[in-house]
Amino acid sequence: MNLLLVLIGGFLGGAVRSGFTHLLPSPYCTFVSNILGSLIFGLAVGFSQLANAPFAYSLFALGVAGGLSTWSTMANELGEMLKQRHWWPLCKYLFWTVGIGVVLAWRGAMWADIIYRGI
Repeated sequence: MNLLLVLIGGFLGGAVRSGFTHLLPSPYCTFVSNILGSLIFGLAVGFSQLANAPFAYSLFALGVAGGLSTWSTMANELGEMLKQRHWWPLCKYLFWTVGIGVVLAWRGAMWADIIYRGI
């Protein structure tokens, strides 16, 4: 059952990611996908632990967030910036993507607690 949930979530996350590629140019598309994936991951982890719902982790954290985020594309884009010696854009892109991603995953878990328990 977990595999099916991961597959369904991955399909949904991949579909959203595909939609972003039509709306935003690279690397903005990758940036938005990764930080949104981090937020979804944090929320899913928080809810799955609080509600004792492992299906939420499989469906949303592994499936949706995994299908939406694309760290391999970010690595490819960073590699291209490195080859072209675009040092400042590379540093900004890496710093903001990882920094905001970590903060949103952490805040997502905190927000899940607030939402689950009520304000």
